Amino acid sequence: MSETNMKPQEAVISKEDAFIQELQQLLACYQLADNNDRKLVWSVLNKYVPEII
Repeated sequence: MSETNMKPQEAVISKEDAFIQELQQLLACYQLADNNDRKLVWSVLNKYVPEII
């Protein structure tokens, strides 16, 4: 018998879905962060402002 190399398929995620998923993760981090960490997360969120407006 020959052995086949089976690899799990990677999910195909559109750029828009990846963008939304990253924003959701950052917002969740912001909600859980303390005041100091919120400043850091907020600065990362600011990079998305041009894409949202």
